[in-house]
Amino acid sequence: MYQKLLSIGYIAPESLTPLQPPYPNWYKPDLTCEYHTGATGHNIYTCSAFKNRLMHLIKAGWITFEGTPNMSSNPLPNDASGSGSVNALEVECSENLKAPMARVRCEEGSVHSRG
Repeated sequence: MYQKLLSIGYIAPESLTPLQPPYPNWYKPDLTCEYHTGATGHNIYTCSAFKNRLMHLIKAGWITFEGTPNMSSNPLPNDASGSGSVNALEVECSENLKAPMARVRCEEGSVHSRG
């Protein structure tokens, strides 16, 4: 996508001042970013500046995607109950146990300890 946007002039590479030690946790010295003219530390897939620029172009209507869902013309169906909420499945355990919740799991009415 970057190459296409670059070729049609919608985006241009930006210079980035190289980071100096101590490096942040996200810094990966083996990665380079095309958007930041080959700067090290991240790639274009994790580049927040490129993502922000891309979102700006989408919101401005300069970029559109064919075949993507459109909530105005094709909304998701309403919940069957009509309440607009998501239902959940409940399973009750038939025995009362005194144990930490991390150690107990309930499957089809039976209780098992992970201990």
